[in-house]
Amino acid sequence: MSLDAGTVLKRSLLCAHCNEHYYFTLRAIADNLELKCPGCGGSIWPRNRVNQPLLRDVRNILAAIDSAQSPPSFPSAHSRTR
Repeated sequence: MSLDAGTVLKRSLLCAHCNEHYYFTLRAIADNLELKCPGCGGSIWPRNRVNQPLLRDVRNILAAIDSAQSPPSFPSAHSRTR
Protein backbone atom coordinates (compact mmCIF):
# COMPACT_ATOMS: atom_id res chain seq x y z
CA MET A 1 0.00 0.00 0.00
CA SER A 2 1.42 3.38 -0.94
CA LEU A 3 0.47 6.90 -0.04
CA ASP A 4 0.51 9.73 -2.57
CA ALA A 5 2.13 12.71 -0.86
CA GLY A 6 0.41 15.02 -3.36
CA THR A 7 -2.95 14.11 -1.86
CA VAL A 8 -1.73 14.72 1.69
CA LEU A 9 0.55 17.76 1.52
CA LYS A 10 -1.25 21.08 1.38
CA ARG A 11 -0.65 24.72 0.47
CA SER A 12 -2.85 27.69 1.17
CA LEU A 13 -4.72 29.78 -1.35
CA LEU A 14 -6.34 33.13 -0.68
CA CYS A 15 -10.06 33.49 -1.30
CA ALA A 16 -10.58 36.94 -2.80
CA HIS A 17 -14.21 36.97 -1.66
CA CYS A 18 -13.76 36.44 2.10
CA ASN A 19 -10.06 37.43 2.20
CA GLU A 20 -9.09 34.25 4.07
CA HIS A 21 -6.45 31.62 3.33
CA TYR A 22 -7.60 28.01 3.01
CA TYR A 23 -5.52 24.87 2.58
CA PHE A 24 -5.91 22.58 -0.44
CA THR A 25 -3.93 19.49 -1.39
CA LEU A 26 -1.17 19.86 -3.96
CA ARG A 27 -3.06 17.64 -6.41
CA ALA A 28 -6.23 19.69 -6.01
CA ILE A 29 -4.34 22.91 -6.75
CA ALA A 30 -2.58 21.47 -9.80
CA ASP A 31 -5.51 19.52 -11.25
CA ASN A 32 -8.45 21.91 -10.89
CA LEU A 33 -9.32 25.07 -12.76
CA GLU A 34 -11.58 26.15 -9.91
CA LEU A 35 -11.72 25.33 -6.21
CA LYS A 36 -14.60 26.16 -3.89
CA CYS A 37 -13.83 28.22 -0.81
CA PRO A 38 -14.79 26.26 2.30
CA GLY A 39 -15.67 29.52 4.07
CA CYS A 40 -17.92 31.44 1.70
CA GLY A 41 -18.43 28.99 -1.17
CA GLY A 42 -16.89 31.39 -3.67
CA SER A 43 -14.55 30.39 -6.46
CA ILE A 44 -10.79 30.25 -6.01
CA TRP A 45 -8.86 30.09 -9.29
CA PRO A 46 -5.47 28.38 -8.86
CA ARG A 47 -4.46 29.38 -12.40
CA ASN A 48 -5.11 33.07 -11.75
CA ARG A 49 -2.12 35.26 -12.59
CA VAL A 50 -1.65 36.08 -8.89
CA ASN A 51 -1.28 32.36 -8.08
CA GLN A 52 1.20 31.53 -10.87
CA PRO A 53 4.29 31.37 -8.60
CA LEU A 54 2.43 29.07 -6.20
CA LEU A 55 1.12 26.91 -9.05
CA ARG A 56 4.62 26.62 -10.53
CA ASP A 57 5.99 25.63 -7.11
CA VAL A 58 3.23 23.04 -6.61
CA ARG A 59 3.85 21.53 -10.05
CA ASN A 60 7.60 21.29 -9.33
CA ILE A 61 6.93 19.59 -6.00
CA LEU A 62 4.52 17.13 -7.65
CA ALA A 63 7.04 16.37 -10.40
CA ALA A 64 9.63 15.56 -7.74
CA ILE A 65 7.14 13.38 -5.85
CA ASP A 66 6.11 11.56 -9.03
CA SER A 67 9.67 10.95 -10.17
CA ALA A 68 10.89 9.72 -6.80
CA GLN A 69 11.75 6.08 -6.76
CA SER A 70 9.61 3.73 -4.79
CA PRO A 71 10.63 3.28 -1.18
CA PRO A 72 13.36 0.75 -0.51
CA SER A 73 12.20 -2.75 0.03
CA PHE A 74 13.48 -4.63 3.01
CA PRO A 75 14.28 -8.31 2.69
CA SER A 76 11.86 -10.54 4.52
CA ALA A 77 12.93 -13.36 6.79
CA HIS A 78 11.88 -15.80 4.06
CA SER A 79 14.22 -14.37 1.45
CA ARG A 80 17.45 -14.90 3.39
CA THR A 81 19.98 -17.26 1.89
CA ARG A 82 21.57 -19.81 4.13
